[in-house]
Amino acid sequence: MSNLANINLEEKLYEDALEELQQKYFGGIVSGGPDEGTPWFSKSDAEIEEEATKKVQEFMDRNS
Repeated sequence: MSNLANINLEEKLYEDALEELQQKYFGGIVSGGPDEGTPWFSKSDAEIEEEATKKVQEFMDRNS
């Protein structure tokens, strides 16, 4: 597979993993205060992004 195809695959896998993890860790909508109406998650954005990156890397390692 070409390098560009690998990059596109990794980007798609990352987006899918990120969406899956955001759904998994979704805690609800903030109902008051300055952040009212925004979603909150049981993990931070950085933790979710790190986990998504790890999932993609593990997938690519298994399938290379």
